Amino acid sequence: MSRKIFDDSVISQYGATKTNIFLLIYSRYAIGEILTTQVGWRNVIACPSGSWNTTGTRVARANLPEDVFIDNDGNIYVPDNSNSIQKWLPNATNSITVAGGSFGSDMNQLKNPIGIFVRNNNLYIVDNGNFRVQKWAYGATSGVTVAGGNGKGSALNQLSNCRGIYVDENENVYIADRDNNRVMKWMLGATEGVVVAGGNGEGRNSNQLTFPLGIYVDNDANIYIADYYNNRVQMWAKDATNGITVAGGSGGGSAPNQLSLPMAVLVDTQKNVYVLDTFNDRVQKWAPDATNGITIIGSDGRGSRPNQLQSPFGMRFDSNGNIYVADTYNWRIQKFSCGSSAA
Repeated sequence: MSRKIFDDSVISQYGATKTNIFLLIYSRYAIGEILTTQVGWRNVIACPSGSWNTTGTRVARANLPEDVFIDNDGNIYVPDNSNSIQKWLPNATNSITVAGGSFGSDMNQLKNPIGIFVRNNNLYIVDNGNFRVQKWAYGATSGVTVAGGNGKGSALNQLSNCRGIYVDENENVYIADRDNNRVMKWMLGATEGVVVAGGNGEGRNSNQLTFPLGIYVDNDANIYIADYYNNRVQMWAKDATNGITVAGGSGGGSAPNQLSLPMAVLVDTQKNVYVLDTFNDRVQKWAPDATNGITIIGSDGRGSRPNQLQSPFGMRFDSNGNIYVADTYNWRIQKFSCGSSAA
């Protein structure tokens, strides 16, 4: 069943100030989770201090950034609204184009890229408007299709409006296939994917998802899914047929036990779950087995100050546990450093 990214109740709840966000997401989908150039990236060790500076530092200025990725050398990758992937070297004020740059379906083009993951110096791009994932080798001028690319649809060789992406050390690609309410895994060299979560229609049952967006895969091959319209994060163990709720799931809202349209999720080695709670403009940390989350970023409401966010779409750790947020409607990438809770 076709469904808007925001239904009327959501528009009513958030009012006219959210209309522009609806227009962006709806248009981008009607026509993303990221890792690093290090060979052996695994889950990030928890921030030793257990806290982050609540005032962010702008490390990149981008055109409606929807995702972000940081490699071991501190390079920042962002899918840009100009149908390209932009890369910022450490401390750079300007970016360079490392993939795409023109709108289209050829192998050297992208159409509304919204997610990025980097593994072994290769870029894996959620080329949403072409319903495919493109792999760009280091220094390449064109990509190759590693998932989808057979038009929009629900067959096992197709994708339909995707966002979250994860690539494991064996170069298997996990992709959140939003419109099909499923997460797919494409093995290296495969011509079709397998369903590893959801795929049972939209709904709130434990074997269902409704608009899955961000995904994360931990060291044990557990898949964590930002289940957008269900306002929860679901964890699917390897080979499971059902998920369990590890954050949210108490209806949409801003209480400590609630989420409101989450778009990204991360997990550290201690199994703490970090949720980009997009329509609450905050990042929530949920400890294992917790029934409530705590706000670690964005406790001062929606806005453009360094301690605020405005409809953020993407989030990543770097290898030191610092958190980077694609602060979409502030047109910036914010870094929140590990080690201080100072405002």
